[in-house]
Amino acid sequence: RHRIMGIVNTDDMQIVYSDTPGILKPSYKLQESMMKFVTGAVNDADVILYVTDTVEQSDRSNDILEKIRQSDIPTLAVINKIDLTTPEKLEELVDKWQALRPGIGSENFNIKGLFDLILERLPEGEAFYSKDTLTDKTLRFFASEIIREKILRNYDKEIPYCCEIAIEAYKEEPTIDRIS
Repeated sequence: RHRIMGIVNTDDMQIVYSDTPGILKPSYKLQESMMKFVTGAVNDADVILYVTDTVEQSDRSNDILEKIRQSDIPTLAVINKIDLTTPEKLEELVDKWQALRPGIGSENFNIKGLFDLILERLPEGEAFYSKDTLTDKTLRFFASEIIREKILRNYDKEIPYCCEIAIEAYKEEPTIDRIS
């Protein structure tokens, strides 16, 4: 539902990851708003990690894929859940993604390899955030998301997925955070 920045710092580099909502064809205002986060992230990116899985139907993301295809932004398709398919079908899927966006790398099937591919493609520049910054979101935001997640897990289909949490008070004390 939100675009969330995750910031990785080392002594000599900083990577700002922009995690967006999943890509879909919007059918109401909330989904339209979510897709604006995706479009904004594509416009801001130095490298695009398009995270997909072995069962995603690419037709629901045609608009964003076309925007990515037309850009000059280095793109890596990251295929998740590869344990749910056969090596032959995985190879077909990799070929499909390479046809959609020529230049997509497929040689590494691990996180370390992915991190190295990202670093190779990132431009050098000054850090955007201080070294101790981990995200652009507040504790209040994460608390509301954790509460929302617990509601959805405990009530399953009883609560619509579009529920929202409004935190009225958030007080940090030495041994506990009090949330209303």
